[in-house]
Amino acid sequence: MATPAEAFEALREALAKADADAAATLYAPDAVYFEPGDVAHRGRDEIRNYFAAYFARRGPVEVTVKRELTADSSVLAEWTSSYTEGGRRWSGTPGVSVVEIGREGITYHRDYQ
Repeated sequence: MATPAEAFEALREALAKADADAAATLYAPDAVYFEPGDVAHRGRDEIRNYFAAYFARRGPVEVTVKRELTADSSVLAEWTSSYTEGGRRWSGTPGVSVVEIGREGITYHRDYQ
């Protein structure tokens, strides 16, 4: 099992490659991911489909961590993101992720923006 910081780093790498499959494999089969706006995606398949649609709109997303706090099974990260959407480049968009890790991967993930 990866540490929370290692799992979050692997997720950042998948986002930077716009790789929905790699991102989804980091999540436990019964994981829940809440995107900004409280929309819940439950289970690996839903999470993979969400990321695939997200990358279709934005392509690769660069996440730069500003602060990161870890505990036994959790990571809290403050970050900025950069991406292109609708022909416009967005840079420095702030956000926070709360991620919990279990035996089978990420079990809970909520992003705030």
